[in-house]
Amino acid sequence: MKVVPVNFTTEHKQMLSNLHIMVNKNYLAIPSKFEKLITSLRTAYATEYSLNKEQTSFSDSLDALRLSLKGYEIK
Repeated sequence: MKVVPVNFTTEHKQMLSNLHIMVNKNYLAIPSKFEKLITSLRTAYATEYSLNKEQTSFSDSLDALRLSLKGYEIK
């Protein structure tokens, strides 16, 4: 297994943009048992694809989702 570091400082906007596309195209299904993640998505607030973590509940869950989608190429 290879560990690939991800630099949020330089890649956070692209990862949030990819998540936004996945949600808008209905490519993402989240089971209801992931309550914190659903709350995080509902409370997420961003300006120019820069997430405002002060206004976003459970932002760590949202960060984990962004990282998990990093390997997908979205067209």
